Amino acid sequence: MTFIECVTRILRLNAILRGDTDAPSTFSDTNHNASMQLAIVAVQDELTALTAERLIPYEKTSGTIALSTGTRAYALATDFRNFYGYPHFYDSTNNRLITEWPGGQESLQVSDFQYLTRTGTPTWWYWEPTTSKKVGFYNVPDATWNGVSLTYHYEASVMVSSASDTMPFHNNEENYAFAGMASRRFKFMWEETEKAQDIQQILENDLSYKTAKTTLIRLIRGTNLNTAYRHTFR
Repeated sequence: MTFIECVTRILRLNAILRGDTDAPSTFSDTNHNASMQLAIVAVQDELTALTAERLIPYEKTSGTIALSTGTRAYALATDFRNFYGYPHFYDSTNNRLITEWPGGQESLQVSDFQYLTRTGTPTWWYWEPTTSKKVGFYNVPDATWNGVSLTYHYEASVMVSSASDTMPFHNNEENYAFAGMASRRFKFMWEETEKAQDIQQILENDLSYKTAKTTLIRLIRGTNLNTAYRHTFR
């Protein structure tokens, strides 16, 4: 399911699009544009809420950094959001982990006044404050480590923005369950705009929303329901 197909389904679930109404082909269509723009926000807000709970399987991926002589700071993947699991870099060449310096850069700059220029074996990493997601290594890699590749696992952004973007789910069952959730968010955003109420609180009390979310979680996790119940003895 594409982003625009999800938005179309939301509009149909809320009876804004009916059988005799043409579905939008782009997000710039003038028919029902106000409703469509609100549905776009509903989808994006719902994805944000789900990713905060780490429920979407597409989030886990991996990236690599190639060390370079004398280079201290390196950019992470453009879709990087958080490290997955224990934050570390893996050096497969030497079979070792590079973990975060306790306390980060603020602690490191007190422990070693020359941390920005001291070269050697990179044994620690730390966040490098900048406008993009970057990390620094201590020690700064010397010529021995030039070209060595470090692997890291991270949670990737699954946000959609273009009409043709694919929704980050496995199948239509999951897509439809998600559309049901986003449809309820759309409904209450539309109705409660003037009242400025807490949409999330309203959703958490809405049976249709909770049912769709429970269905989606069960589908994503792929666990079978119990088919038999009995006492267990220990």
